[in-house]
Amino acid sequence: MSLIIDYPWYFILFCLLLGVAYAVLLYYIRRGKKEASPFSRRVTIAVALLRILSVAAISFLFLSPLVRRETSSREKPIVVIAEDKSMSLNYCPDSSYYNGDFSVQMDALEKELSTDFDVRRYTFGSEVVAKEEEAGTSFDYPSTDISKLLEDISELYYHRNMGAMIVASDGIYNSGGNPITAAQALTFPVFTVAMGDTTEYADASIANVRFNRIAYLGNSFPMEITVNALRLKGKQTILTVLCEGRKLFSKNVTIDEDHFTVSENVTLNAEREGVHSYVVEISAIDGEKTLRNNRRTIPIEIIDGHQKVAIIAASPHPDVAALRSSLENNQNYEVETSLASDFKGKADDYSLLILHQLPSKVAEASIDVAGLLKSGVPALFVLGGQSDLSRLNALHAGLEIFSRIDRQNEASAMLNKGFSFFAIDDDVVQRISKFPPLASPFGEYKLAGNAQILFNAKIGSVNSGMPLIAMTQMQDRRYSFVAGEGLWRWRLADWQQNNSHADFDELVNKIVTFTALKVSKERLHVEAKRLFAQNEAVVMEAQIYNDNYEPVNTPEVELSVSGAEGESRRFSFNRSGNGYTINIGILAPGTYRYTATSRFNGENLATSGSFVVEEQNLEAMNTVADHAMLNTLATTTGGSMVEAHDCETLADMLRNRSDLKTILHSETRYSNMLNLPLIFIMIIVLLAAEWVIRKYNGEV
Repeated sequence: MSLIIDYPWYFILFCLLLGVAYAVLLYYIRRGKKEASPFSRRVTIAVALLRILSVAAISFLFLSPLVRRETSSREKPIVVIAEDKSMSLNYCPDSSYYNGDFSVQMDALEKELSTDFDVRRYTFGSEVVAKEEEAGTSFDYPSTDISKLLEDISELYYHRNMGAMIVASDGIYNSGGNPITAAQALTFPVFTVAMGDTTEYADASIANVRFNRIAYLGNSFPMEITVNALRLKGKQTILTVLCEGRKLFSKNVTIDEDHFTVSENVTLNAEREGVHSYVVEISAIDGEKTLRNNRRTIPIEIIDGHQKVAIIAASPHPDVAALRSSLENNQNYEVETSLASDFKGKADDYSLLILHQLPSKVAEASIDVAGLLKSGVPALFVLGGQSDLSRLNALHAGLEIFSRIDRQNEASAMLNKGFSFFAIDDDVVQRISKFPPLASPFGEYKLAGNAQILFNAKIGSVNSGMPLIAMTQMQDRRYSFVAGEGLWRWRLADWQQNNSHADFDELVNKIVTFTALKVSKERLHVEAKRLFAQNEAVVMEAQIYNDNYEPVNTPEVELSVSGAEGESRRFSFNRSGNGYTINIGILAPGTYRYTATSRFNGENLATSGSFVVEEQNLEAMNTVADHAMLNTLATTTGGSMVEAHDCETLADMLRNRSDLKTILHSETRYSNMLNLPLIFIMIIVLLAAEWVIRKYNGEV
């Protein structure tokens, strides 16, 4: 520890001289003019010395001295041990060993490594969990994502003394990216412990089903089914697709190779609205190791999505053609375009109005926008140079723009990560951010409290914080805003960059679908996901609205849930905030119907719906351990692979590496002496001692 001051060191002498001058003035010069001092010479010297020290200390603090402290610490190399806890290890012949002796071996390895390294333990499967936070010890994860494990650990210990990582797994991954690709970005070696069984047994499975989770009523929708078979050459199976007990498709499949794969394209009809479970299965074959992977249950939501959309423009504009082309690619939209001066239709006839630069400053584009919106139809506003901002503000639709200058900014799109109304793929967002800027009205933007921004306006390289695309829900209707003209440039740029209009069309369709969606006006409303994973708790929320459409939660709300077999279970919602919530827990895979009931102000309220618990048997699709991948993962990062029974040898391997060293950290800290309580205590002690001596000798 040392002292640092910004003044020459001889200033300390000035502090001492100031203390001496003060003490002389107080105890000698002033005393000399009075009667004889009440203190003896020895006492006078003592109190004068105390006053010198206290005044010198106080004056020294005015020099703003700093205290420099140097500390050092040692950081051992961090070794992460990650153990695969996915369900595939339950299906191998050595599952009892991995549930028992192997776990003891890993505990012993941790203890041995702890003498030289900082050991951190995790389990992984579909997610990465610290060992001490693990709820159980069984192999129960429904999927395996090794690349997520590597990325999470690399991010968690970034800028730390990360020494090595030990991954104990069977090498089977069925979600996420390729672990070898993820490993190329690592800066530390990965040692792998090979678990599982590499023996190929006779087995047939539904390897994959590709499908769209949403289909539209009255349309057909595709489904691509991939069937794999091992060591079953010459055998046959029957591929079947069923929906709630009805057979929709059936075909014989002949297996003509030991390593057999076939993909079958199936086209089905969307006949009934709602969420439906489709079962894809193959019949059992003699000699199969397991039948767990012969069946897949997938949920598809069928909605009545046919909607009529009117695009009304202040004047001819290429944006209108771009929007119409995007919507017409979706067979569920019937699109009409019209200039404002020519529009003679009724707002009630449409599911959505797209108002391009309306209300408008152009006299020829006169139209009663407020009258159109009184019908309750939702609207998408596209703003531009012809927009009349004062009339837009008077609509109180959720976005107001105040401007004294008739000017426009060149604004590009920057995603607002807090947006939650709907999701857009990260890749699509990244490509949209590279689209040309829109011409956005200049001014101060004010959004309603319930509005959400999808894209902020990026002006140059700066995020302005102003909305470029935003949505709001006003009780029973929704409004969306594109605060800029030039959407046709986005569609053209999409084609130039990607040779398709897919990104632009997806964005437009998501905005239109959200805006045009009818908001439920039911007094009792239940919110629930349409799809739950097999190991996910079913959570539902409910609201009751009074005559002013304000939420209340005074009455009781009952819930009845029934499965495919017809059994029914009853629950009661719990009050939460202004609404209700309930956690039903984990349910078996299948389709469930629910009915919520309540009684409010003498009126019986009821609403119903459905949801699907999706069966997840990804771990049963492939049970052959991939030790080749584990070996490649290890060698790519400079590590090694060992068999599960030899995992104790990893301790010596790590100790013998020269790149795993303890790091000595030195840290220098500066603090102002004014912040040290010891200084103030010392000054108080000096002054108190002086006062006590003076008091004891008869004078204060």
